[in-house]
Amino acid sequence: MKGYVNGIDWVNAEPMKYWSFTAGTPEEKRRTETRNMIFSGDYYGALKVDGYYERLIKDEDGNCFMVARSKNVKGEATEKLAWVPQIHDFMESLPNGTVFLSECWLPGNEGSQKITSLLGCLKDRCILRQEKDQKLNFYIFDVMCYNGEDYTKTPFLERIEMLHAISHALQPHDYVQYAQYYHGEELWDKLQSALADGREGMVIMKKDAPVYFKRTPARVSLKIKKELKESIDCFFTGRAAAPSKDYNGKEIETWQYWINSMTDERLPLGNHYFDAFMNGKPYIPVTKPYYNGWAGSLEIAVLKDGEEYPIGYISGLPDEVKKNYKTMRYQVVEIGAMQLTEDGRLRHGKILSFRSPEDKIWSDCTYDQIKNL
Repeated sequence: MKGYVNGIDWVNAEPMKYWSFTAGTPEEKRRTETRNMIFSGDYYGALKVDGYYERLIKDEDGNCFMVARSKNVKGEATEKLAWVPQIHDFMESLPNGTVFLSECWLPGNEGSQKITSLLGCLKDRCILRQEKDQKLNFYIFDVMCYNGEDYTKTPFLERIEMLHAISHALQPHDYVQYAQYYHGEELWDKLQSALADGREGMVIMKKDAPVYFKRTPARVSLKIKKELKESIDCFFTGRAAAPSKDYNGKEIETWQYWINSMTDERLPLGNHYFDAFMNGKPYIPVTKPYYNGWAGSLEIAVLKDGEEYPIGYISGLPDEVKKNYKTMRYQVVEIGAMQLTEDGRLRHGKILSFRSPEDKIWSDCTYDQIKNL
C-alpha cells in the first residue's frame, strides 16, 4: 500500500512533537533545568535550523513522498515532493522502506516563512523561483525506518548512530545535509555558540527515548529556543593580543596581503604574488590584521571589588576596532555564548552589541553577572 512501511502509514502518521517549557516558566528556571539536563549526559542534541518540517518517505513499493507536519484544509496530508525536483535523485537512491525526518530550509537564508512562501506557490512557480534564486535544502535529523527496518522502538542514541552510518554510506548530495549530535559539555558549548550566532536553537532528546507519535512526554525531549541565550556586559581594557600571522583561507590566488618571509617586509598590496609563491619565491600570504599591524583580539574585563578584573580575550572584531583598539578602552560590550572556567575566565565569547554611554557605563559592569552564569 502507498506510504506504508512495516504496517505504519507514514504519509498520514502523526508527527512527533517535541516538549518545551510553558510560556510562563521563569527564564532562570529554564536555564537551570536545561543546564542540568545537558550536563547529566543523558541527552543528545543537534542544531535546529529555521525551516519547515518535512518527512521524507520511500515506501515498501518504492513510492516517494515529502509530507509536511500540517494538513491541508480538507484534513489531508500535504505532499509536495514534485515541488523540489533537486532531491528526486536522492529519493530514488534510497532503499525501499526508508523514512527520514528532516527540516526543509535555505542555508544562509533561514526562516520558516520563506519556506512556506515557496512551497505555497503553484508547483511550476515554486520550481522557477528556486532556479532563479536559491534551491531548498533538506536537513535530516532522525531516521524512522531504513531499508525496511523499523526503528521507532529503537533508543534515540542508536537511531542517531544509525543516521551517522547512513550518511556516510549514501553518496553526498548538494541539497541534503545531516544533523551532527553532541552531548554533555560539548553540547552546552555548541548551544551557547549557536545562540550567540543568532541560530534558531537546539532540540535535545533523552538517549533511551523511542519514537513518540504526537507529543513526547515532559523532559524526554526539549526544544531550546533563542531566549536561553546568556550574556554579560563587560569593557575593553585597552590591551590586545597579537593577530594570527598565517593566512589559511581559500582565496589565496586572489589574496591581497603578502610579506617576504625572509625579511618580514610587507609587499605592496596586490593579488599578483601567488604565481611567484608557487615558483619558490619567499613570499607568503598573511592575515589582514597581521599585515596592517592591528590587534588580533582584545582583552575584556569587569569590576570585582572595585578593581579591574580581566576575564578573557574576544576576537571576531570589526576592522575599525582592531585598527583603533587603544582608543576603545572602557568601551562597554555585550558578550554572548559565555561559560565560566575553573580559573574564573570566560570562553566562547562573541560580541552581541556595543553599548552606548547612555545605555551603560563601564563602572556598572560588575563581576556579579559572572557569578550567575
